[in-house]
Amino acid sequence: MTTLNLAIPHEKRPFDGPDVLVYYDGPQLFWLPYEGRRLLAVALPTEAGRCPFLVVELTEDQAQAVEGNRITMRAACLAAQAKWVMPDYGAENLVFVPLDAIPEAWLPGDVLLRLEGGTA
Repeated sequence: MTTLNLAIPHEKRPFDGPDVLVYYDGPQLFWLPYEGRRLLAVALPTEAGRCPFLVVELTEDQAQAVEGNRITMRAACLAAQAKWVMPDYGAENLVFVPLDAIPEAWLPGDVLLRLEGGTA
């Protein structure tokens, strides 16, 4: 897997709206638009003014399972066909550094996107 460098202008990046699945003082979980691929970005702890994210590429079936509350966030990340860390969402160009495996501390919990009967 190779490092990706994406030139997505700040105004085209999801900060709110339908692609942002969880928002708390900024986007925490969102779909990142890139050539029709289903890239799910999961916030990692902020580091010295940088906003890192775990980014996983899901199949369309996996993405629908996440949105349909049929797979946990942890299972979706572990099943992803490609995995990267994006060191800083605020950078001019987004850099995705490939991961062979996701560190345990970065994995989301065994939770569904939405609780039954709840809202986003």
